[in-house]
Parts: sequence; structure tokens; C-alpha cells
Amino acid sequence: MSKLRQNVAMETGELAAPEEGDLRGFVIFTQLRTDGPFIYAGWLDAPDPEMALVLAKEHYGRDQECTAIWAAPREFVGGLRENAETATEEVASPREYRIFTQHEAGDQYVSSILVTETSAANAIERAKREIPGASELNHFWAIPCAEIASTERGEVIWRSTDQTYRLARGYSKDVREKWEKIRADRDIREYEKDDLKETF
Repeated sequence: MSKLRQNVAMETGELAAPEEGDLRGFVIFTQLRTDGPFIYAGWLDAPDPEMALVLAKEHYGRDQECTAIWAAPREFVGGLRENAETATEEVASPREYRIFTQHEAGDQYVSSILVTETSAANAIERAKREIPGASELNHFWAIPCAEIASTERGEVIWRSTDQTYRLARGYSKDVREKWEKIRADRDIREYEKDDLKETF
């Protein structure tokens, strides 16, 4: 063993790890255009909010072009079945909650109004009274604004390479033009091969 390695304290036995693991679940929302709503994109596991944003930019930024991303820890999402007990826990002083609404079962959650309340459950009840047509909506989420991590304005999220093939709109005029160019190039190469055979 080298002398350098001998100076490093070596652990013996099994390494202790937290029972719950060192990653937390984060819900990710993307904003497709500046000043547009934030839309539920999915979720991921990360050790902290900063890393959640890094991973979200890498993963969800590839799916579709977006101008901003939010990441919120799942344990703070009032309205999730797994958080039913904590959603009713009241805090000493009211705090601001961002409300997300789902129009029909299976639809994405979309950011809506801000409400100030003492619990997520109270925030959802207030949103049901304040949002026009709330009785027609399927479900609500309430997340404390202080728990939502956000990318900065102008931060690069979308990859600089052409990723339109990932989008439904990519399979339209753009893709047709690309295929026509490929076919044209292939035809030219075939013509050149035949021309070379005839010439030589």
C-alpha cells in the first residue's frame, strides 16, 4: 500500500446510510413561454433543490423548449394522497401557497392563483372558493412558495442542438423538408455512381 493511501482513514465494516436514503422526490413544472403558466412535467429524485433544478434542466429541458423550471419537494405538495396528514398541519403564521389545478383526470396540473393560508388544506379550500369555475375542476395542489426552487431569468435550459424531432410539431413541414433533402442527396449519389460506371 502506498504511503499516501496509508494516510487516508479507511472505514471498516458497513457504511452507515440513512434509512430513508439521501434523495428526496421533487415535482417539476416547466414554463413554455415567458409569463405563461407553469405546467406539471414530472418528478425526479435529487439530494437538494439545486441539484433537482440541474437534473430537471437536463431531463425536462430536452423534452420541449421552456423558459423556466420550478422544482418543489413532494413532501410539501398539498393534495397528494401521501401528504394527506401533513397537509392539514397548520403553521403559526400564514404563508403564501401556489395553487395548481387539474381540469380533468389525467390532465396536467397548471399553476393558478396565490393564496395566503396557515395550511395546504386551507389553501386548497380557499382556492376552491376564489377560482372561477372551481367546481368543474378535478383536483388541486397547494405548494408553499418558499419551497419552490426556480431557474433564473435567461438561464439556458433548452439544448442548442435541433431537437424538433422530439416534438409532435417536429413531424410536419420541418421533417418533410429534411427527408426530401436526404432523398435528394441519395439520388445524386446514385446518379454519380452510375455516371462513373458509364464513364470509366
